[in-house]
Amino acid sequence: MATLDQLKTHIEKAKIEFSDAIEKATDKKNDLVSRQKRKKVKRLERKVAKIIAAEKMAEEKKKPKKERKSATTEG
Repeated sequence: MATLDQLKTHIEKAKIEFSDAIEKATDKKNDLVSRQKRKKVKRLERKVAKIIAAEKMAEEKKKPKKERKSATTEG
């Protein structure tokens, strides 16, 4: 599985490819290649968010249950 740093470099590369695809496209909204590149960027961003959320939940699990509940109700 990819690490966070690897995913961030992949996202940067995918964003560059996406911007290049938009520039080359004649029909900006319905171009197949640009849509695929945009989907790739969004997919990678979701993967990063999932990893970060999993790490955050692991940290929360280390706390006692009473502290976890008070932290979620406050903010």
